[in-house]
Amino acid sequence: MLHQTSDIPIKPFELAETQFNTGRFHIMDIVFRRWATLLQETLYAEMGMMLDISAENVEKMRFGKLLDSVEEQPIYIFETLNNGRGFLLVEKPFFDLSLNGKVDNTSEELSLVKMMKENRQTLLKLVSTLIDCFEKSWKNIAEVELKLNRVTIYPRRANVMLPYENCFSGRIQLIHEDLQTSIQLCMPYAALVSVLRPLENKKIIEPESIGYYFPHVKDNFKNLLESSEYSVVAELGKADLREAKGKLEEGQVLPLLNKDGLATIRINGTPALQGSTGESSGHYSVQVIRGAEDKKPSAIQQKKKFKQLAWPTQ
Repeated sequence: MLHQTSDIPIKPFELAETQFNTGRFHIMDIVFRRWATLLQETLYAEMGMMLDISAENVEKMRFGKLLDSVEEQPIYIFETLNNGRGFLLVEKPFFDLSLNGKVDNTSEELSLVKMMKENRQTLLKLVSTLIDCFEKSWKNIAEVELKLNRVTIYPRRANVMLPYENCFSGRIQLIHEDLQTSIQLCMPYAALVSVLRPLENKKIIEPESIGYYFPHVKDNFKNLLESSEYSVVAELGKADLREAKGKLEEGQVLPLLNKDGLATIRINGTPALQGSTGESSGHYSVQVIRGAEDKKPSAIQQKKKFKQLAWPTQ
């Protein structure tokens, strides 16, 4: 059913640069910010979960200090770069919300054990989605892969690093109505330092458009362009009409001015390509030589036979 546009309120938007503050480890902060954006899109698209998700700045701390702050909650332990290990901490309210659409605060310890046992495959699939989104968030920065190893709800069983070792700790905040919960990721500093060091002075990071993570978005634009009609005009030169003084008569000859002797191909009125005029398969043709603003030869390989034509200079 089609609606008239006058019945639909339209709010105009303008494109603008986005600025955000980062901490000491700006690359890690960018990755976690991407992760939050991608999680928001993915959880809604795949599970119908409408959440406000934001990322906190990543911190570097001693692993022992981080482990002391961990309460009994689902802990997913994975292997990462250079045989390092880290873990993903998921608070129970998030699992309650994903399984039941609400939070169960009764019998916290017993319900956690029961929940992990009865919904093992469902929760593993959900966590795999979280980890997959985190890996995609490194796109155009570095290759980082997390291999899920084991699961526990007891903090001391997650002692994957020595207490004095440094680790990166980042947290994603999730808000749904009155519920506020979080996902925390811990990664060994030693495993990532070789990846981050060459990037410390990098000033330009690839755009964080969601199209980077969903290739079908680009395919839609490609299909749109392929189905659109274009006006293609070969311009042989320009005529100076000052001598004609505005009077054009039948049979009058107008010389064309063309400095380099190349025809300019205009697509929808915009100069795009330049080439030499000739004949191909019985039709006047233009063989592309370069871009309109480019001085390099074209890399396009001509499949059909092309015959050069000598146009008169006068």
